[in-house]
Amino acid sequence: MKIIANNQIFEFEQNRNNENFYFTDFLLALLKVPNEYVIWPYGIDKQMSERVFAYELYHQWRLIANQFNYENLLINGEIRKDGSVLRNNFNDIVYPDLILHEQQNNLNQQKIACEIKTVKSINSSNGKFNVKKDLKKLGKYITELQFETGIFIQIGNHFNEFSETIRYLKKNEAEFTNSDKIYYVIKDHASIKFETLENLLNANA
Repeated sequence: MKIIANNQIFEFEQNRNNENFYFTDFLLALLKVPNEYVIWPYGIDKQMSERVFAYELYHQWRLIANQFNYENLLINGEIRKDGSVLRNNFNDIVYPDLILHEQQNNLNQQKIACEIKTVKSINSSNGKFNVKKDLKKLGKYITELQFETGIFIQIGNHFNEFSETIRYLKKNEAEFTNSDKIYYVIKDHASIKFETLENLLNANA
């Protein structure tokens, strides 16, 4: 996986100009999320920790969007996309944790859809199944709702847990779509790591 350390924020920000600067800005926002939102006291509810992290990531992403003047684009959290596409093609009504798009009532400029899980959540009894479910949802956001990029964020890092997760996903590889447009991103206290789902599934392990 590619790695960007927290102390590389300035360099990363100065090299923003590339063909997918919305994704670059998203990674920059992740880098700027303070460690207090990544490392929590023992026993905190995993759903609450994911929600608090999402709020802070939303805040950092909004600051960057304002800085670079995202014209006609909005950042929203847990929003439902209107229209029959969603109702007809998903078994359940789904709410991406964060999205970058033009507005709720059309499918114009669908840039990024994001799902978030803590490593504690992934390590729970149904954790890897839920990762697979989120990655499948991201694939459908791209196909059915015309998003350009899907991002799955794992908050916290444990190498053995990540390796087990990837092995599980490889066994279910046939269920995924648009894996070349979906990024698996790990945010820990010192860095972010990221790679496309396609490359992770094809890597030797």
